[in-house]
Amino acid sequence: MLPKIIITRRKTKSRKEVGLSCFSKSESAAATAIMAILLLGLVFTIVSVVKLEYVPEWKNDAERDHMHGTLDDMVGVKTRIDILSRLMEFNNYSNYNISSTVPVDMGGGEIPFLEPSKSSGKLSVNTERYAMTIIPRSSSQAIVPYTLECGGITCYSENRQYPNQIFRYENGALILANEKSSVMRQPPAFIIEGNESSCTVIIQAVQLSGKHNSISSSTIIPLQLTGYRTEPVYDSDDYKNAGTNINAFNLTIATRYPDAWISHLNKIAQDKGLEYGKDYTVQYLRGSGHVRFSFLPNGNKALERLYVNKAIVGAELGTRNNLDNWIGNKMKLNQWYYFDTFTVEYNGMALSPSPDPSILKDYDPSKSPLPSGNSPGVVLTPYSPQNEFSKHLNKNENVKLTFKYDSYNDFDFSPTQATVLIIYKYDKDETNYKGPNMEMSLEGKKISSIQLPTDSWMLYSHTFSVSPTSPSDLSFNLEIDAKNNEQGTFHIDYLAVYLS
Repeated sequence: MLPKIIITRRKTKSRKEVGLSCFSKSESAAATAIMAILLLGLVFTIVSVVKLEYVPEWKNDAERDHMHGTLDDMVGVKTRIDILSRLMEFNNYSNYNISSTVPVDMGGGEIPFLEPSKSSGKLSVNTERYAMTIIPRSSSQAIVPYTLECGGITCYSENRQYPNQIFRYENGALILANEKSSVMRQPPAFIIEGNESSCTVIIQAVQLSGKHNSISSSTIIPLQLTGYRTEPVYDSDDYKNAGTNINAFNLTIATRYPDAWISHLNKIAQDKGLEYGKDYTVQYLRGSGHVRFSFLPNGNKALERLYVNKAIVGAELGTRNNLDNWIGNKMKLNQWYYFDTFTVEYNGMALSPSPDPSILKDYDPSKSPLPSGNSPGVVLTPYSPQNEFSKHLNKNENVKLTFKYDSYNDFDFSPTQATVLIIYKYDKDETNYKGPNMEMSLEGKKISSIQLPTDSWMLYSHTFSVSPTSPSDLSFNLEIDAKNNEQGTFHIDYLAVYLS
């Protein structure tokens, strides 16, 4: 018997059912797209709220933290200058000028992802005037006033949210200021000592040497400080020994930050028991904008002694390109370098104080382009010296100039060649004789001897083979001996070495 086969007919979907299915799928896709748009809108809304409501506050806090960091950097500048000033008080310091580089971070206040841009700032050397005038007073005679142009270092912030700050170093003081007021954050070396009846006033001034210069940046700017020497400015005991009694004085300060100085001078005077109006006064001279501190005669306390000393410190701004070179204390190839110590022996005796080596680095090539290649003697016409060193020699006298590198302790790659470039002149006293020879040595070995021409500025440039193990090996010596009626004056205006 055959099995029973049942055949069923499959029902096909109607057009209506097909339409409903497609509509359902389209509705689902649309819902997904709408949800994505809503989520994206929510994200944008949250980001906008954060940027408008929270980012400015975060930016303000970040820039405030950066201002604290900048203040710490400027405290480091003051500390280094204080250390150099103390070191220079030693008698043998003049033969060992010490340089120190302080990095100052000008950029900060960034917020990762949300506001990564940095604020910037400007660092300036000797662009604002600070001068100190001391007028000793005596009942018997007039005393010549003394004026010191001290200069200063100023850091200006350029914040976007936090109020802008000014950090100012002048004459040993660190000042925090804005456009309206100023406060003393680190005091200068203005010392009042004494007892109930008399006191001694000691002023340790700081005079910054260096060109007027400013750099605006959002990165790190290296500030190089070099201690040169200390020297006395005024001592009332010198007048006392001559029979003149100095019983009072006026100290006038030319500064843009009078609030800080007035407050500080009042504080140190009162801390030592001086009575305002009786022993001293502090005035703001509105006509000139200066501050005047007056130690008065016939007060409760007599002026036992007034002593003023100054430390001369070089200040020079660097660039980001040579930051690694300065901070790392490594000399690199294919760069010009200036010597940082300069000593002079005259007839076998060391001269003190030593000259400032920075006077030999201010040549302007735009006015007198340098010739290329080796130049044993090229006349520079016209040529105008900037800050030359000169020494007169009589018959049978000699002078030896020694230049060294003390600020570097290593090479990136050991140089095999050194190009020495000198701009010099010799003025003879007598026209019947030739100029003397200039003997040169490098690494302690004689490298050249040339006869000095007269009456014209000359350029000497020559490349020598070298094999130093450290930068201190690259000492350079110039010696001139007027042994044959060759008396005259030797001048040198520029000296640099190119390592390769």
